[in-house]
Amino acid sequence: MSTSLTSTTGAAFNPAITSKKIIDIREANLGFEGTVSTQYRDDAGVGTTIAWPTITAFAAASKTQGNNGNDITFTGNTESSVTLTINQHQYAAFELEEFEDALSLHDQENIYTRRSSYAVNLAVDDTLAALVDNFTQVVGTLAVDLTDDDVRRSHQYLDDADAPMDRRFFGMAPATKNSMLSIDRYASSDFSRGGGADIVKGEFGDIYGARAWTSTNIEGSNAAGHDNGMWQSDAIALAMRREPRVRVEDDIDNLSKKVAVSAIWGVIETRDDHGVFMRGA
Repeated sequence: MSTSLTSTTGAAFNPAITSKKIIDIREANLGFEGTVSTQYRDDAGVGTTIAWPTITAFAAASKTQGNNGNDITFTGNTESSVTLTINQHQYAAFELEEFEDALSLHDQENIYTRRSSYAVNLAVDDTLAALVDNFTQVVGTLAVDLTDDDVRRSHQYLDDADAPMDRRFFGMAPATKNSMLSIDRYASSDFSRGGGADIVKGEFGDIYGARAWTSTNIEGSNAAGHDNGMWQSDAIALAMRREPRVRVEDDIDNLSKKVAVSAIWGVIETRDDHGVFMRGA
């Protein structure tokens, strides 16, 4: 009987190969920050809170002719304010030993710095996503497809509040986008121009003047439904006390490199009537 060369006998010739390519995580579309009112260092430079005074509307009154007992009445409103608290301080960090860094085929410092930065940006996005279901104006039912009536009613809520027509956004989960595509006026090219909608191409489209965007970071699940929403940018405020910042330190005691990414911020709902909680699939 002859003896053949096998992968066992030839193991010394068969090294394990690590590819220069990596299978990285997929990132959610972190779109909330671009859809809200953002205050940076002008208002958010110091202090624990930021307060925005709210102005009450004046009402016109009729003036009776003459000067005997017909004096005008002066309006003296007692105003309030909306106060945002800077209460978020989050980070992501790692330590890379010199020995591993020298042996590695990949630039692990760069890879994990990007991952840490994404983790902090995701945390900012999460705090904004959590505000959508706080809007008191509500359409739709969780785990049930939104309808065109729901979309138009959401626009009416904003119209009724005199919300500006510009910078209106419709944030939806992938499951909601899928249901929207079953509505002809959103998916058909016959309706995609001249005031119709277009959510087929890419991430963004337009539905009755609201910029529609899709993200897996919309709160909820396919089983329980999602917290979709429509809002005008002034409905929510984000104050960044410190934008995501990368720190790098050489640790001589452990012969390693320490990297940390951190940010400080706060969020608040500023105009409830400028937003709609759109419960859907």
